[in-house]
Amino acid sequence: MNELDDQIAETLQAYRKARMRLFLNLGFVVACCVAASGLRAAFGLPPAFLSVVLIATILLFSPEIFRFLRLKNELQRLERLRDQDS
Repeated sequence: MNELDDQIAETLQAYRKARMRLFLNLGFVVACCVAASGLRAAFGLPPAFLSVVLIATILLFSPEIFRFLRLKNELQRLERLRDQDS
């Protein structure tokens, strides 16, 4: 059972790190959208420019999003396993 607690602690640490990186990436996406909005207004670019920027940033950060979701599911599975053993 001590091994399970160690595994939960490691997964929890990785989950928290992934969550922080996700928040930082979200801030970057918002900054990119604000900058793209300013560029669009300054140069008269079409509204589709904003969606291109948004899609590009989502594609760029999709591995981080999936890593976060995988760690969240793994943490929940380990905690359920620990609760069953108790």
